[in-house]
Amino acid sequence: MAARHDINSNQGETLNLHLLYTDSNGSVIDLSGYTAEMQVRRSSNDSSSLLHLRGNTGGFLGATFGISGGSGGIYLNRNVGNTGVQTGGVLILGGATGTSLIPRGRHLYDLEIDLNGSVTRLIEGRFESTNEVTK
Repeated sequence: MAARHDINSNQGETLNLHLLYTDSNGSVIDLSGYTAEMQVRRSSNDSSSLLHLRGNTGGFLGATFGISGGSGGIYLNRNVGNTGVQTGGVLILGGATGTSLIPRGRHLYDLEIDLNGSVTRLIEGRFESTNEVTK
């Protein structure tokens, strides 16, 4: 079962979220060889994503924000400051230009990891985007 965590994001502000993936005993899980994917959608039935981030232990695989592109992605086995390795670390980054394209409101998201076709949903919840005034 996925952990529940709601994300509050400001339009036009860099999204920076770090998680530590552990087992039921609190031991970190090595994410080498895994890929990760996070999507934000208006609803679970919506066919298009407002934000789509991907990555692996080698680095960011890309980001898509709504109709336009953006910068960001997911880095596995990475520390909070993005300066080194942290086994079990999941670093999620979304650029300020991209987050400015996410419409104001409450949306849904989840984050999944995949190792050779075996997919695990790590975390899910609401993704709330607030209005940006300075553009």
